Amino acid sequence: MRIAIDIDDTLTEVKDKILREGLEYAHSLGKIVSQDYPHVKGYNNDGRAFKKMFNFNDKELKYFLGPLQEKITNNAKPRKNAVEIIKKLKDDGNEIIILTARDNEFHKNPYKMSKDWLDKNEFVYDKLIVNARNKKKICKQEKIDLLIDDNLFNCLEVKEITQVIRISKDNSNDILTFSNWDDIYNYINKKS
Repeated sequence: MRIAIDIDDTLTEVKDKILREGLEYAHSLGKIVSQDYPHVKGYNNDGRAFKKMFNFNDKELKYFLGPLQEKITNNAKPRKNAVEIIKKLKDDGNEIIILTARDNEFHKNPYKMSKDWLDKNEFVYDKLIVNARNKKKICKQEKIDLLIDDNLFNCLEVKEITQVIRISKDNSNDILTFSNWDDIYNYINKKS
């Protein structure tokens, strides 16, 4: 099976840190942001949710999604058992494609940044694809059998063409959702 796996908030848990950093940055700019700002949901991978959430202009958004976010993602720890489960999936004969929306618009070298983090944390994988804002298109081109992602928008789009598992604590939709990698592995293992 060809399994595509997202990085940010799928292999890691960074959403809360990124949201806190965004709030701090917005406040440092004098932006008025409600303390009960909405969580990033239902938006594609182009930064519009953060722009709207924190009232950023284009230049502020680029700085937030570039240097500020990179500081968090480069130092992020893998989700519990993610490294071990990905290795098991690979050992079981699956092809592992890391598929991330990290792109050239916001990052100097998204491929190197992603590869360095994956290698530092000892993830095994067959292929790394960056600049993947349109995950549906790439899953179709790459003949992906299963996408594992945290982003609801991505999951809803991709489920039209292939199987999807969402990793999230929010299970309020019709997407197959698990909150941890052990449950994801058990589900995939039972289906095999």
